[in-house]
Amino acid sequence: MTKPWQLAPWLAVAALAASAWWWQTGKDAWRAPPARMPELPAVADIPAPPVFHAQQALKRPVLWASRRPTGAGDAKGGLAQELMESRLTAVFASGKDQLAVLQRKDGSTLKLSANSKPWRIESFDGRKAVFMSADQQRVERPLEHAASPEPKPGQPQGRPSMPPAGQ
Repeated sequence: MTKPWQLAPWLAVAALAASAWWWQTGKDAWRAPPARMPELPAVADIPAPPVFHAQQALKRPVLWASRRPTGAGDAKGGLAQELMESRLTAVFASGKDQLAVLQRKDGSTLKLSANSKPWRIESFDGRKAVFMSADQQRVERPLEHAASPEPKPGQPQGRPSMPPAGQ
């Protein structure tokens, strides 16, 4: 009589023989899949670079101190000019912090502090404020009294008089 545990090695040998036969018959059946081309997006042509003419270099030598591109506005100079045309109407101070209020030519206000850019308030002595730019330009403005608005016709001038407290 055979015991069941003696049957296990024979089953393992039979399974190995079956898998070897299946491997030998199927190994030549595999074929490589067909090659696929990747899908690429359409690429636009790069435009040609603009053509530059050396007219400015021919008109003005390279080492001239006043050499600048023609038509270029100086933004910092424009801001300095705007600051020079503005009126300093008030300076508020709280500890070491200062805030200068200027009135532009068009009537709008400009506020500059010690941390504002490109211009900041450097100092204020009670009558004159000194402003510095990021490139160390310096502008001084005297404190001016703001003109009071003109009263409308039919509006009383000043405050109405109050009767004394005892009456």
